[in-house]
Amino acid sequence: MPLSERDLAIVQLGIDSLTRTIAELGLTLVIEQDFEGLAAFLAARGTFVNPSFDPKTSRLGWRDFWVHLLDPAGRSIACSAEKVIETEDFMEEVATGRIWYEGGFASRGGPARIEVLQPSVRLSGTLSHSGSTWVDPVWRGQGLAMLMTRLSRALSFRNHGVAANTGFVRHSLYVTPVPTESYGYAHVEKCLDGFFPPQGGPEVLYLCWITDLEFVRSVEALPEHPRHPVRLAPAEAARAAEFARAAG
Repeated sequence: MPLSERDLAIVQLGIDSLTRTIAELGLTLVIEQDFEGLAAFLAARGTFVNPSFDPKTSRLGWRDFWVHLLDPAGRSIACSAEKVIETEDFMEEVATGRIWYEGGFASRGGPARIEVLQPSVRLSGTLSHSGSTWVDPVWRGQGLAMLMTRLSRALSFRNHGVAANTGFVRHSLYVTPVPTESYGYAHVEKCLDGFFPPQGGPEVLYLCWITDLEFVRSVEALPEHPRHPVRLAPAEAARAAEFARAAG
């Protein structure tokens, strides 16, 4: 079911509040659709280029984008990407590798499918998928990953009516607060414990997701974040409250 007008007002409140917080840090937000630029940016910093967001390996369309942040000197110091997919079952995208590669693992000389673990719910329909989140070491600890992932997610909920946002973390991140605290996911469940073709060996992956209504509630909770509270934009908060009263 599409978000109500009141819920969309809260999503917009989140966008306004997050972008304002980024500006208060002295950073400039840039939204791009040139994914070759993202791949080049990450490669230049010696970090992993997620094949989901690499135009050489994955199909990317008009609904897909990435955000990056510029420091006061105009240097790019952080990024995060978002793509929108249509699927009858998200775990089929994982099992076949289509979430990473156009044509799946088989198109890259791998198996037609791999063994996956089914999550407690079936994720289907219009979904967004986040990844390629990176922050310059000098700027870590400022909550930039939190701000960027929530902002890109909010844009996909507002602009494309996605039912849920998804992402992956490895086991090393699962045992930290990163998936829930930094990335803000409501659910984290193991989805792979075995051979992973992109690495040519074993891997443990966790599927993370948050539904549209859960995201609305997470916006309202931004001021209570344990490490990086976000003050809600006053004018927008008042408008969201007005919608809530009208709906109630």
